[in-house]
Amino acid sequence: MPIYNEFAFVYHLGPYTAYSLRMAELLPSLLEHFDYHPQSVLDVACGEGSFAINLAQTGKQVVGVDASARMLQIARIQAAEYGVKPQFIEMDMRSLDFSSTFDLVTCWFDSLNYLLELTDLEQTFLGVEKAIKPGGLFIFDMNTIYGLAVIWQQPAYTIQQDTPELVEIHRSSFDYDQSTATVNITAFIQAEQGWQRMDEIHHERGYPLSQINALLAACGFEVLACYGDLADLSEPEPDSGRVWFVARKGGSPAEAGGKKSILAAHRHSSKGNQSRKTHH
Repeated sequence: MPIYNEFAFVYHLGPYTAYSLRMAELLPSLLEHFDYHPQSVLDVACGEGSFAINLAQTGKQVVGVDASARMLQIARIQAAEYGVKPQFIEMDMRSLDFSSTFDLVTCWFDSLNYLLELTDLEQTFLGVEKAIKPGGLFIFDMNTIYGLAVIWQQPAYTIQQDTPELVEIHRSSFDYDQSTATVNITAFIQAEQGWQRMDEIHHERGYPLSQINALLAACGFEVLACYGDLADLSEPEPDSGRVWFVARKGGSPAEAGGKKSILAAHRHSSKGNQSRKTHH
């Protein structure tokens, strides 16, 4: 069963949308820092649309894409309630189908960590590069290996929501060989016919920062910055659980084939550096 199916409703009721709103709050100062003023924005893995709707309220032309039909259904309902019209499209981030359309592409809340193979991350970066206008920016965050291996495991069990109508429990583990965290999500939802149980399993992979940098370069981006805190624009620390990248579309992607660029990223990763989403 695909993720963010039954969980979409639970996600929408939970604390997760606060992160999207926080990114919308911090974005203007970040863009001002780079003296960049985009008018068209693509939000990749837009989820239930909070970030895209917030940008649309500022007058920007916004398109949000997500692989979850349930999340997009919520996004469209919310957009109508707020009286804005961002376009929401069901699309896998690995198969973006745009050409030099957007000034800015964003991807928030460790959505890229859901890509468990380096080839999938490369395909997504290439699709983003194609979608951005020359000189445009790609801004995204990712959980670090430290974040997944340490922060996510403290504690291994958490109660994310506990209300009279809903209880949501997360159980975490980490595979050190694969640099992959697994979160088992169980929710009990009160319905007319009694309590209903929902289960989803989410996986996120951590990538060394040097590997992400190398892959961005191989896909035609210049990395302008990598932050460990987006509020004060500080550099990542060894114990940073999340990092934010700002990359600019430069020349054409490396003419070497995908396999060659991936191998290059692997070679760079040996020098690599090393909170909780489960959710859009």
